[in-house]
Amino acid sequence: MLIQDVNLAVTLARTLWFNTYRGKVTDELDNYLATLRIIPCLPLDRSEVPADAPEVIPYLLVLVEDAVMEAADLIPFESKLSEVLLPQMQREHFRPEFCHFVYPSPSYMAQGNGSSKIN
Repeated sequence: MLIQDVNLAVTLARTLWFNTYRGKVTDELDNYLATLRIIPCLPLDRSEVPADAPEVIPYLLVLVEDAVMEAADLIPFESKLSEVLLPQMQREHFRPEFCHFVYPSPSYMAQGNGSSKIN
């Protein structure tokens, strides 16, 4: 399956952890594609930091815990998923500007078998 040809949907659930969400990514046929952990990264209010502190912007930290796709689909997957997640996670006082994706070491790298499969 080529991710670039698929419409993605994300089902979100809040967790017991403050500002942490779980997400399930599916395609238009409701086929499972990935499991996510999403952490909104909120900058401190300017009144809480030194005057010379750099300006930072809010973003989403997205840990892709599990995924069923080829390694070549990572960039299209991240692009399409960002288009879905950013509007879905917006709130009145939180407007993330980008997603930072993180992946645990894929099993194929640990096994050293040369496969490019993510699952």
